[in-house]
Amino acid sequence: MTLPTRSRRPPAAGQGFSLAAEDAVTLGRCLRDHHDVPGALARYEGLRRERVERVVAWGSGMNNAKKQGLAGRMVRDLVLPTILKRGSRPEEMRKMSWLFEHHIDWESSV
Repeated sequence: MTLPTRSRRPPAAGQGFSLAAEDAVTLGRCLRDHHDVPGALARYEGLRRERVERVVAWGSGMNNAKKQGLAGRMVRDLVLPTILKRGSRPEEMRKMSWLFEHHIDWESSV
């Protein structure tokens, strides 16, 4: 159960399942470590909200870039090889590590 965001937009850019898996692990940790359900749910929300909102905002930006007219798509297609080449550099990959290298430590308590 991914938390709703201010924008009310669902996750995009292929992140929906990743967020759901993270949600499940985090909720499991919260239920394990809290003896009351309301307390566990409040902690869960506190742990998840910032990341979920960041991922949704990032995905929304990606979706907005896809809503181009014919001229926009032609320009995009011309520059895309350069963008992809630049994006594969290590320093660019590090910028995205917050999204793709997220880790939840099951053993640590919440």
